[in-house]
Amino acid sequence: MIPDRRRGRAMLRELGARFQFDLDPDAEVTSLTIGERQQLEILRLLALGAQVIILDEPTTGISAPQKEQLFETLRRLAEEEGRSVVFVSHKLEEVEELCHRVTVLRHGKVTGEAEMPCPVDRLVNMMFGRSLPPAERVPVEPGPVVLRLEGVTIPSYRLIVEGVNLEVRAGEVVGLAGLEGSGQRLFLRACAGLERVASGRILLDGRDLTGAPYRRFLEAGLAYMPAGRLEEGLVGGLTLTEHFALAERGGPFFIDWAVARERAAERIRHFNIVGQPDTSVEALSGGNQQRALLALLPPNLRLLLMEHPTRGLDVESANWIWQQLLARREEGTAIVFISADLDELLERSDRIVVFFGGRMMPPLAARETTVEQLGYLIAGKDVKRGA
Repeated sequence: MIPDRRRGRAMLRELGARFQFDLDPDAEVTSLTIGERQQLEILRLLALGAQVIILDEPTTGISAPQKEQLFETLRRLAEEEGRSVVFVSHKLEEVEELCHRVTVLRHGKVTGEAEMPCPVDRLVNMMFGRSLPPAERVPVEPGPVVLRLEGVTIPSYRLIVEGVNLEVRAGEVVGLAGLEGSGQRLFLRACAGLERVASGRILLDGRDLTGAPYRRFLEAGLAYMPAGRLEEGLVGGLTLTEHFALAERGGPFFIDWAVARERAAERIRHFNIVGQPDTSVEALSGGNQQRALLALLPPNLRLLLMEHPTRGLDVESANWIWQQLLARREEGTAIVFISADLDELLERSDRIVVFFGGRMMPPLAARETTVEQLGYLIAGKDVKRGA
């Protein structure tokens, strides 16, 4: 059967206009953002006549405006077109905002159902068997400057981040905010030597590493945790034991696999990974893959860079991840992380840096910043007002 491209293009434009999805029919899928790919998938299901649509963590990796557009689309599908939408999420605020009814599953069993609105404490009790206390944060006095950027410009084919000046101190947590594609990921990768710097300097503990390869940054005490756990962080097909053995520095040339399995089992217990030494990493859940990445980090880090450290995780797993990260912070590790979760940025950061259209705004003190102020800056209001 030969595809009718003209008919397909017309159908995409018609459905896109109906739901205000601005998709180019001639664009390659690889060039689309995560949010645009999601929109394309929804339109594909509608074109196939789907009456029941199941979405598993659909807001993962998309910006706040894309989330609002998605929710508006789902409301229209349910309320105006009579379709059924099953929305799977760990984020309670999304369930509160969107859903009419909620069913909670824990360990493969239904633990409760409720009509919305429903008190958050009741939902948390159904999810975890108890209400979660707010995370306690031990104040840490920032130490000497670990990372310094001086007049840095980072070019890419889509965006240029320029004029970046920033200092990050030992024991400090800096959150990076912004709409998807605003430059924060480009900036973070440049700090690890993974993106080319056109001008300026990047210094780690006073050493100029501008233009140095990633290995030099690793040797200087830096670690990078990417958003793509399997795509960039772990090696598909390898077991937990193999990952830990390969990550061990200064070990013997030949690996004693019996000893390696014992050490892997010890790390699995310490980091509460639901798996065995011979479990392949792709068989792990997202939360356990993130725990494995944490377990692979070397000790005594000077700087830890992370993309979306708790993305797609439930509340309990996210809190556990941050307990481990803040323990490193107390040891003097500087932490810089990207997040699309404004509450996470405000709760976990000492300072927040907002990116908009390649511009890095002056750092904000997290304790003195509200969600509304942060959202205002992320939307570029400050840029427009100052233009």
